[in-house]
Amino acid sequence: MSRRPREWYPGAFLHLMSRGNRKEAIFRNAQDYISFLCMLETTQTKYPFDLHAFCLMTNHFHLLVGTREEHVSKIMQFLLKRFTDFFNYKYDLVGHLFQGRYTSSIIKDDRYFMEVSRYIHMNPVKAGLVHYAEDYTYSSYPAYINGRNLRILKKDRVLSYFGGDNSQGIDAYRDFVEKSPAHEEHEEQIRKEMRENELWIPVAISMEK
Repeated sequence: MSRRPREWYPGAFLHLMSRGNRKEAIFRNAQDYISFLCMLETTQTKYPFDLHAFCLMTNHFHLLVGTREEHVSKIMQFLLKRFTDFFNYKYDLVGHLFQGRYTSSIIKDDRYFMEVSRYIHMNPVKAGLVHYAEDYTYSSYPAYINGRNLRILKKDRVLSYFGGDNSQGIDAYRDFVEKSPAHEEHEEQIRKEMRENELWIPVAISMEK
């Protein structure tokens, strides 16, 4: 099956996801999560992009990014290769760490942008890892709720929909993520795009040397 071309343009907002090969763990301990975030920052320095939300789960990760001038494929190939090399060296493994090509879904309206941020931040709760989203360490949600600044994270766009980066805006965003009913159309769209993307990623990602 031929690969469907990536939909991308400078300034595009994208929901990116990649999972472990055969759905196996890509993060085995705290050092793995921290190393991935450090490599994400290195990638951001080499190929500048804005990171609006992230969540690292045991066998997959989600990113909400805003691209600039560099194609999203350069960003993801650089990141995934660096982390694969790290992981294989650390655990004395060879071969592919990630399952096929990464999933990339373009975001074309503000409501969908907000829904993707909610979907990403509620992932650990829906997976039963924590009762409250802010208790999950390897997510951008605690930084939003506790007012922390992370070098890799750009919070102003998300919070601008809720009144800004202040106590009122943060409380409104918390209510949106945790209490407001998810917009069913967008929730299903997110799931549908992820299912469709998984159908056409049977081949391994091509890595930059």
